[in-house]
Amino acid sequence: MAFYAVYDRIVPAQNKYMATLFNTSATRKVVVSRIYRVNSQLTAVVGVLLDQELRFITARTAGTAVTIQREDTADTLSAGITADHASTAVTEGTGDRALIRRFSAVNEEYVLATLANTITGGTALLHDAQLIWWRGGWSKGLVLRQQQGVTIKNLTNSVVGSVSYAIVFDDEPI
Repeated sequence: MAFYAVYDRIVPAQNKYMATLFNTSATRKVVVSRIYRVNSQLTAVVGVLLDQELRFITARTAGTAVTIQREDTADTLSAGITADHASTAVTEGTGDRALIRRFSAVNEEYVLATLANTITGGTALLHDAQLIWWRGGWSKGLVLRQQQGVTIKNLTNSVVGSVSYAIVFDDEPI
């Protein structure tokens, strides 16, 4: 069953957990297939290039809840799978379940007057150009079992502008 969480226009801050997906279920697993970064600001904002990390986590105190959406209205999300932003008391994973990858994000407005429709910082508006992580044919996906999650952590000291994200995942039996 496919689901997605949209974290819309999250304002960055130093060491802020911008987007978190967490599983507390003992009978279900979450398999993340894609994670997108989107800059959807149209108002004038002079931002900075943000240094961010995609990480595994093992605990957190939920911040502001994000509604998880269904791709099929007949599907029901299992209990214990939650999404939020601005989590606190986060325990980051260790060893081979720690840092997944580093990436950069832009937190200022689109450059609307260009023929190429590019975002300031050079990222094209093509859907795939915004991919942070994807499940290739070689991958099982990012599998989250009981008390496991993923988060996008912002490292840059900036509270200017905002960034949006989408995490696409499956809710599967163990």
